[in-house]
Amino acid sequence: MVRTDLSRDPVVFEELTCAFCSGRGRDPFDIMSSLSTCCVCGGSGKVLVKAPAVACAHCRGTGAVKTLTCTTCDGRGFVPQPLSPTVSCPLCKGSGDDASAPAMACLKCRGTGWMMEQFRKENRVHE
Repeated sequence: MVRTDLSRDPVVFEELTCAFCSGRGRDPFDIMSSLSTCCVCGGSGKVLVKAPAVACAHCRGTGAVKTLTCTTCDGRGFVPQPLSPTVSCPLCKGSGDDASAPAMACLKCRGTGWMMEQFRKENRVHE
């Protein structure tokens, strides 16, 4: 599926299986009801992610942190990979987790586990 932005650059999305419900379209934790639809995919079992996509570091591609949707990938299990060079986050060392609270995303990389190489050089991140 291709959509055109205001900048006229084509944005390509991949249709992937919803990681939060594993493609079943139902609430995986039966919190509201066993008949409740998935809050991420709306019951379709599929989600759209900007291509190219990589597995989310914070939730390890599951879409969930404990019984909540992952705040980094919004429960999709995948995040868009930037086209520019990246480096592993020096604070979380690529895990995407905050060291003081593993259920929270790293504040430096926002849970992705990587940073843009340009951003790291400009802001002089100390390892």
